Amino acid sequence: MSYLILARKYRPQVFNEVYAQDHITKILKNTIEMDRIAQAYLFTGPRGVGKTSMARIFSKSLNCLENGPTTTPCNSCQNCNEITQGNSSDVIEIDGASNTGVDDIRDLQKELMYSPSNSSYKIYIIDEVHMLSKSAFNALLKTLEEPPENVIFIFATTEPNKVLPTIISRCQRFDFKRIPVHSIIKRLEDICEKENIEADKEALFLIAKKADGSMRDAQSLMDQIMAYGKEKILYTDVLSIFGIVPDDVYNDIMMNISAKEPNKIIKLLHKLLEKGNDIQEFLNGLLDYIRNLLMYKVGIEIPVISKSKEKALGKICSKFTENDLLYLLQLLIKTKTDIKNSNNPILIAEMAFVKIAKLAELQSIDKLLNSIEEGIKITETEEPQEPVLKKNKAKEQKNDQTKSNNKDTKKEEVTRSLRSLEELNTDIWEKNKVVLTKKLKKEKTLLGDYFDRCKLVNLSNNILTLKIGKKLGFNLLSKNLSLISDIISKHFDLNIKVNFQLDEKKNDDVIHNPDIEDIKKESPELARFIKETDSIIN
Repeated sequence: MSYLILARKYRPQVFNEVYAQDHITKILKNTIEMDRIAQAYLFTGPRGVGKTSMARIFSKSLNCLENGPTTTPCNSCQNCNEITQGNSSDVIEIDGASNTGVDDIRDLQKELMYSPSNSSYKIYIIDEVHMLSKSAFNALLKTLEEPPENVIFIFATTEPNKVLPTIISRCQRFDFKRIPVHSIIKRLEDICEKENIEADKEALFLIAKKADGSMRDAQSLMDQIMAYGKEKILYTDVLSIFGIVPDDVYNDIMMNISAKEPNKIIKLLHKLLEKGNDIQEFLNGLLDYIRNLLMYKVGIEIPVISKSKEKALGKICSKFTENDLLYLLQLLIKTKTDIKNSNNPILIAEMAFVKIAKLAELQSIDKLLNSIEEGIKITETEEPQEPVLKKNKAKEQKNDQTKSNNKDTKKEEVTRSLRSLEELNTDIWEKNKVVLTKKLKKEKTLLGDYFDRCKLVNLSNNILTLKIGKKLGFNLLSKNLSLISDIISKHFDLNIKVNFQLDEKKNDDVIHNPDIEDIKKESPELARFIKETDSIIN
């Protein structure tokens, strides 16, 4: 095979070529210079970040015939070449996924008795070590505790949580980081220069982002794009080859959410699916996009987006609150889970986007509080009642008319008796409180409800002092004091001054803003609204 893939062709051969792992290379260099080599190392981290490459570089540094042990292996001597090619007799690479049994480890232990043939150290690199069985791990324990002289174990794994703690405790552990986007882009630019390939900056950025922190994945993606057969790597080609949804589509979706147009969102979804885009990948992309919006909203720099796209984010952000974005993230995450468990993923996605489009109809907690203070009653559609017989309905209408006539008569009598009133007293107040409550309810329903809960504290010289035991009610009544005083004064045809007090036995001296649980207790209808619409983000 004449062609060598980029991931192998440009594999790091010295410590300085390993990207974004300086915290590890520095320690390994120091251990070589100080001659403090351990008997076992554990390299952990995501795929494609340089674990096995680092193990090979470390092995070459220890066994280099020209300079070893050294921090800069020559990469030209017999040992360095054999380690690079993976056929060294003294540096043995073992696939943990293929050699999982205890017998494989026992065979390895037999080989430990033989000294290195042409090197300073005999090194065993076991990749995907977490795949070893428990019995195989146990067989390794004694060997790791007291290994033969000049024998070193280097374990590599993407899942350290599956490695026995007794193994980890016998190793020096190094945690490899995901490689940042800018580091991947820099490496891809170097490769393009060496391969005489032109590439759009946006295209390389997209490749680096899709690689998800893995340098090897990024190089494999580059290989695939180079096979497309063009002299230049274009942004549009990358989108087409990998089925990536462009940010313009996400921009349109968010704008349509803001405009409450679910029909346009559904059409965009169908268009993407017709092109062959995977629905889970699409949702992942949308989640990532909204996450970037949230980061931008709270003022956090986003290194995984290009500068040219930040302006678009700012425009979209202005149309959503932080709670809106959190709600969208929560709903999309739930949608992804529902799709995995459904035989009709498109239906689940459609329902989710219809619900998302109703975001503007859902009120934030601040708006709900303002609505309560203003006395706006939040209503919901009630269940239909059973039909009423016509004769019963006619009877009820007649009774209602009779009651109305009686009320009007009583109202005229009360009005005549109050015209000659000079000073309000307790008896008259108690007799008229029900009427006043109804008048206030006509103005603002919640205002009348809280007024009805008030207890009379003092009444003298037409100065009325009322007490209430609810913080929310006290705030609402105090805010509407002028309206209440005016209604009471007109009712009695007197200049009545009204004062409200908060019951200090039930509340602190300082009035705090109510939390969501207080609001739910105060209004069962609001509590049901919050529960059914899922409109509060915790």
